[in-house]
Amino acid sequence: MALEKICYSPSNQPWAQTLPVSASVRVGDLLFIAGQVGADDGLKPLAPGDVGAQARQAFARIRELVEQAGGSLDDVVDIMSFHKDPREMDAVFAVGREVFAGDYPAWTAVGSLGFYDAGLLVSIRAIAHLGQDEKQCYTPDSLAWLRALPISGACRKGDYMFVSGQLAADADGQVIAPSEHAAQARHAYARIDELLALAGGSSGDVIDMICFNQDVRGMDAAVDIWCNEVSDGVAIENANAYTAIATTGLYRLGQVGSYRAIADFSAGPRVATNLPTVHWHTQRISGATKKAGGRLIGISGQVASDGAQNIVARGDTAAQARYCFGQIEGVLAKHGAGLDNIVEITSFHKDPRAWEIVMAVGRELFPKERAPAWTPVGCTGLYLEGYLHEIYALAMI
Repeated sequence: MALEKICYSPSNQPWAQTLPVSASVRVGDLLFIAGQVGADDGLKPLAPGDVGAQARQAFARIRELVEQAGGSLDDVVDIMSFHKDPREMDAVFAVGREVFAGDYPAWTAVGSLGFYDAGLLVSIRAIAHLGQDEKQCYTPDSLAWLRALPISGACRKGDYMFVSGQLAADADGQVIAPSEHAAQARHAYARIDELLALAGGSSGDVIDMICFNQDVRGMDAAVDIWCNEVSDGVAIENANAYTAIATTGLYRLGQVGSYRAIADFSAGPRVATNLPTVHWHTQRISGATKKAGGRLIGISGQVASDGAQNIVARGDTAAQARYCFGQIEGVLAKHGAGLDNIVEITSFHKDPRAWEIVMAVGRELFPKERAPAWTPVGCTGLYLEGYLHEIYALAMI
């Protein structure tokens, strides 16, 4: 039986009609919305230099897409925004206050090298839960500083909980352990644990993690602490997906890591799959993880290296993309799924202009009428020198 998958491609985004991109994809109660930007019909920036105006356009399109699927902005549970200039995050948050009346979504905001066009200043992707369950938002006193922003520490609806990118700040918003990767990671992971506990869960319910590091060299500390401290004693076959990306900057100077999580409270243990052709297959990082009784699959960002960390297709943008998608296909197959089950892709590129080449590869793999919600993002670095991009995805079965 074909996956029950509804893809939306609105007529006011004609530039996307030739790309393997859906503006949004619905499976079950979840709606995945590709990164929306302030661009005209030809993908040229509207209001050049005005991040607030571009953010309003992006949120207007998010509203249209949620309403087209039968929901409202109140159903948005997760936002991830990418900013050409991290210093302009507050301007985008100000627009968020206009858009959301309360019960704010989880929101992860990070810097980026760029998007489809050099004049685009922000790209905003979202996830909405359109079910009838109560939306529960959590911002404990330890995260009191977030209450001045249109952000909840975490947002749960139904079986799913989305945790905002956790940063090293005390309750007043003062930076903790400036520029210290390990100390900041431990602080962020403690906040994630606290938020999960408020919803009756634990780190064992996390199926997907992303860390954004201002310095790529901080990835080792972030990943090692998660794998060997937070996940100590977890069997490899029950590990969660984990993606690490380097970013231009975070909310406040001195914050060097942001840690975002997705938890699934469905029944049963986590089920992880991996391939020996990825170098972390012997670590507590899966290629793809779901709950035994769940539908959502978190897929670790796939990269172009083999099981011994040798770079595959060095310097060849298209070939590295094909390798990454092949790895994704392989880990999904072990869950009884395939590329058609992918609902969301965020592709991170060392050169933002590479999105066109990578999406050309996507045309070979994804029929337009069932294409995933896809957000291309420029990043400063990936785990190994020689990676041209990293492809992160979510799938539903």
